[in-house]
Amino acid sequence: MVEAYLSIGSNLGDRAGLLKRGVEAINARKGISVSRVSPVYRTEPVGPIEQPDFFNAAVAIETSLGPESLLESLLKIERGFGRVRDRVWGPRTLDLDIILYGKETWSTPALEIPHPRALQRAFVLKPLMDLIPETTIGGVSIESALGEVSLRGVNQLIDFERIQSVGVLGASGNPARFAHRAQGMLMESGHSVYPISIRESEILGVPCSRSIMDTEKPLDTVTLYLSPPRQIEVIGDLIAARPGRVIFNPGTESVDSLEKLDNAGIPCSEACTLVMLQTNQF
Repeated sequence: MVEAYLSIGSNLGDRAGLLKRGVEAINARKGISVSRVSPVYRTEPVGPIEQPDFFNAAVAIETSLGPESLLESLLKIERGFGRVRDRVWGPRTLDLDIILYGKETWSTPALEIPHPRALQRAFVLKPLMDLIPETTIGGVSIESALGEVSLRGVNQLIDFERIQSVGVLGASGNPARFAHRAQGMLMESGHSVYPISIRESEILGVPCSRSIMDTEKPLDTVTLYLSPPRQIEVIGDLIAARPGRVIFNPGTESVDSLEKLDNAGIPCSEACTLVMLQTNQF
């Protein structure tokens, strides 16, 4: 087994969710085991194309695959996430690069290791510094390389294991609505958001689900933006979905819903999601 280091990034849609599912996909591949993941960083895009900020992280893996077999496995994961390599420096759903492969160097038309531009990319070096601060790349320490590049627009966002999957029940495409503001703040804080709406098809670049039952896995949190009368229609599905907790935002409090969720053993709180995020209590 060889210890290797990857860079992972996304700047389209549910960026935090794509990173999390991307790491899960890497770990699920035969011959690859994920051992550690750095915190997530928000980084400004590189290149001339105007596009959203990226979320980036570094991933430590152990692998029995050779360098080119590892590359092909990562490319298959990218394609599975809808990555289309049609523009250099363009936006992407998921970007996976091999930065280091043990202590080996590798140079073919398809692959060069260490990554030839790693020492010039703060969005690669900063997450790597969290995992392997004493390591050198091409004889240059990561710390000294960081001192030579601009860190403008590179900001630590959230520890990878703290990313929550959050359902916004009653999501809205109207920027004036609290549900819309909450979704935006959740996404910018580094959480994976599932907007649930019977009216909208997509909000802030993320496709909407029609029902909480459409989510593949139980959600860590559901933040509720439905009035008490509208909750009657969804409370059964909400209980069946078994989220980790439910937040009743101001104006959504319902004694009946709270009692039903409490009887089902689902923790609830009456709070404002926006305030919780602003005060680091989320």
